[in-house]
Amino acid sequence: MDLVPKNVGKSSTNGLMDAILIGTVKAVEERIAAPVIGNATLKSGIIKLAAGSILETQLKGKAGHIVGSALAIDGIEDVVQGAIVPIVFGSSKQTSNNNDSW
Repeated sequence: MDLVPKNVGKSSTNGLMDAILIGTVKAVEERIAAPVIGNATLKSGIIKLAAGSILETQLKGKAGHIVGSALAIDGIEDVVQGAIVPIVFGSSKQTSNNNDSW
């Protein structure tokens, strides 16, 4: 699975457009999936990785690449948040400094 377009960062409109589409799909699917499978957990990450792989092969072409990549990136993020962050920081709870502007 090719997670990031090879030409992202270059002055290629196609690579930049793919990155924008992947980011958009990731943001939307994350909000849709969160109430159903959760978010930022090992379980949700594994489900998203599997779904991304399946959808990429089923949809094929550019649409499959965009949707599969978005789910895979979100799945990896969830695995990191659910499994690695607690090991490094000792807890999966995020702290807030009451400054949500950034």
